[in-house]
Amino acid sequence: MMKTRFFVLALISALLAACSSTPETPAPSGSDTLHSYEINRPSPAGKPGDRRDSGFNPATADSGAVEQWLIDAQTASPEEAAELQLRAAEVLLRDGEIGRADDIVSELIAPELTANQALRLAIVRARVHRAHAEFAEALQQLSDPLVEQAMLEAPLRRQLQFSQLRASLFAIEGDHLAAVREWIFIDPLLTRSQQEHNRKAIWQSLMQIPTSTLLENLTSASNRDYLGWLELASIAKDNQGNIEAQIRQRDAWLARWPEHPANQGKLPGGLNQLDTLMVEQPKKIALLLPVTGRYAPFGKAIRDGFIAAYEDARRRNATVPEMLFYDSETSDINQLIQQLSGDGAEMVIGPLRKEKLSELISRHQAMMPLPTLALNRIDGEQFPGGLYQFGLNPEDEAQQVAEIARGKGLQRALIITPEGSWGSNVAHAFAERWQSLGGEIIASISFDASANNYSKQIKRVLQIDKSESRHRELQRIIGMHPHFEPHRRSDVDMVFLVARPNEGRAVKPLLAYHYAGDLPVYATSHVYQGNTDRSRDQDINGIHFIDIPWVLSEENSIRKQVNENLPNSGTYQRMYALGVDSFRLHMRINQLQSDGQVFGETGALTLNELGQIERTLSLAKILRGVAVMDAPSTPAQAED
Repeated sequence: MMKTRFFVLALISALLAACSSTPETPAPSGSDTLHSYEINRPSPAGKPGDRRDSGFNPATADSGAVEQWLIDAQTASPEEAAELQLRAAEVLLRDGEIGRADDIVSELIAPELTANQALRLAIVRARVHRAHAEFAEALQQLSDPLVEQAMLEAPLRRQLQFSQLRASLFAIEGDHLAAVREWIFIDPLLTRSQQEHNRKAIWQSLMQIPTSTLLENLTSASNRDYLGWLELASIAKDNQGNIEAQIRQRDAWLARWPEHPANQGKLPGGLNQLDTLMVEQPKKIALLLPVTGRYAPFGKAIRDGFIAAYEDARRRNATVPEMLFYDSETSDINQLIQQLSGDGAEMVIGPLRKEKLSELISRHQAMMPLPTLALNRIDGEQFPGGLYQFGLNPEDEAQQVAEIARGKGLQRALIITPEGSWGSNVAHAFAERWQSLGGEIIASISFDASANNYSKQIKRVLQIDKSESRHRELQRIIGMHPHFEPHRRSDVDMVFLVARPNEGRAVKPLLAYHYAGDLPVYATSHVYQGNTDRSRDQDINGIHFIDIPWVLSEENSIRKQVNENLPNSGTYQRMYALGVDSFRLHMRINQLQSDGQVFGETGALTLNELGQIERTLSLAKILRGVAVMDAPSTPAQAED
């Protein structure tokens, strides 16, 4: 049901396949050398380079020739032997024989090869590393100065292959700016169909980059096309609560960049639709939330977040709707809907509780009386028209964590959850997505937080007790006390932790105590309370988790207003963010229906085919007790 969050990686695969042979359209210069587009690269020297492999294409080569090449390499000159070995390795990689391809080139030394052979060797080794999920090591192979220089003098097909491979690795490692630069570099030399895929990849990577980072890079961008892409991406992500301001920015961009690649046809990100959104946005909105009873604190926090966004938009001279407020707990939900319809409301925000939402759907199975943005989500395969479901579902977060960890190459997971339906539901969502992506669940445990049995459970699942039992048995047999250090099971390479803050602070140190401190730990947002507490959060140092932009950016102006004006606001930070985004979504539902995105405080928002709003969250990490955005790895960092 969920839209894949591997869209960029799917585009990467399509582009790599598209660029495996020479493009249909020749380079504009008429040469077979791709000229630099001045994106952090010197211009090519224009030398023909070593074109020995210019007539060889591994995509179409005969697999049956591999064995003869290897036989011939044994008696050939060093240069010819290297050429034959490289050809064999390239064909084997195409056929999925990763280990054998690696073995064949294992003794080749780049400085002893021709420039073009050194480049091909780097590509082969990078592809082997990528196959083993060693992405930083793969980037190292492609970042050697000798290899980069050879790339500038290589045949066009080879340069395209190099840049596509490096872009894919940058994207996997989270360095989306570097990936964008690579894709922009090759864009002028692609066919029209390849450019379509390439520009989608550019845009999707730009959408992963915080607006502040886009703006910071505007001043240092030397390439015109790169600058235009950065500007357009920042416009798409800015002014989410003010369509008029966004239209003015977009129109100014169109006037500055009439020939930009992003302006060849429909603008990305639904930016063409802004004028229609402006005309169609509702003039009167009803908020239908619990402000009495058990759920009142949540309903009031959502309401306060909505009002904070409303007031912020009004201060910026944006057009804002008239607001009506109703308590969803005072009477039958369907009677309330009729009442607010009679009061002139054109759209409903709410209800919050699943029970109320189910009552609405049971009465209006085909079509809602008014467009309704419910602030929760229920299971189902079909829903009435005009209903949009928007909630902070933990199961969605678990699925995204699975995608991120698999994207990092992790394969074998251990799941640790609290007892109860909440923990088991989140664990099930993770396991289902993890296994669909080819991952393995090695073991899982649940702990009873009230019984404080964390240590016993963790020790058992890590099989420390088996290690101790083997030691006792050896001691009994030999009658001596040999030196002994317990060790954990070796068939796990990550932990998925479902835990609230206090539970996470208990579990993470115990993993280190039981010899599993080297295992990466991934968690949902629930492990972090949402406010900096350096002294207490030292205990969850190193945990990777996903969370909403509101929580990870304490400099957010609306968040500052909320915290300054509302006492005890720390408890409901995520509810305020839900309220802010419900205000922004009231004017942008149609943008989502046309495959656009809204960049909100609860994540990057998209709409699936059931009318459910899905969130892509930011990856963060606890360092020295503080939550920070997870920075991409670079080849230089990988060596530390």
